[in-house]
Amino acid sequence: MSKSLLMIHGMGCGGDVWGRMKPQFEAAGWACEAPTLFPDLRTIEEPPEGIGRLGLQDYIDDMASRCKAIEKATGSKPAVIGHSMGGLVAQALAAEGHVSQAVFLTPAQTKECAKVGLSVAWTFGNVLLSGKRDKGHKVWKRGFIYGVVNQVPKDRHDEIYAAARYDSGKVYGEIGDGWEIDEAKVNVPTLTIAAGKDRATLPAAVRKVANKYAKSPVPGEFKLYPDNAHWIVDEPGTDQVTNDIIAWLERTRR
Repeated sequence: MSKSLLMIHGMGCGGDVWGRMKPQFEAAGWACEAPTLFPDLRTIEEPPEGIGRLGLQDYIDDMASRCKAIEKATGSKPAVIGHSMGGLVAQALAAEGHVSQAVFLTPAQTKECAKVGLSVAWTFGNVLLSGKRDKGHKVWKRGFIYGVVNQVPKDRHDEIYAAARYDSGKVYGEIGDGWEIDEAKVNVPTLTIAAGKDRATLPAAVRKVANKYAKSPVPGEFKLYPDNAHWIVDEPGTDQVTNDIIAWLERTRR
């Protein structure tokens, strides 16, 4: 069985967000793919009009195609790790049978697991106030600093936000409305990770995701990092999180 890992970024991000974690996975023998979803539409600067036509199913289908290509090339399905919105895409891939293992890293939630608080509303306030699903949106800088990189040293905030991308208002709306996934169809090991200081995907909501997959045919596992926040992919403590995920992947490989 090959050690292939598909890494799916979150809302407003690109594959570059895995720059801190990816080398550690590769050093452990994992062949990693970290694509950017629809980079011609999900741009850093003002996006083309077509971005508003993208839906969450487009993201899922695109990553399913990546999984199939990896399986064709290697002879086995890849493991997947998804951060934030990418964690919701990863849940769908697991339910559709495209992956061998799945890690949901501070994931967006399915409909029945959603839990919205004031911190979430402030983080994505400009998108919520817009109400436009047929346009592209970039989370505002004040919300990004407050709810996403709140555990990252302040001198890195500008650098990280400079790489933020526009995302489809339709996708924001579909996640807000709630996406449904049948946990009974998840037949692979899963690990759901919450961050105690996360203001964008609340730890209580992420725990509900873990409880959902604990009921799957292969019961999922859960881990909480109390001192981390939503930018767990690159903040103090990330190296330990990565090492723990590597250990889990090795332990649950089948």
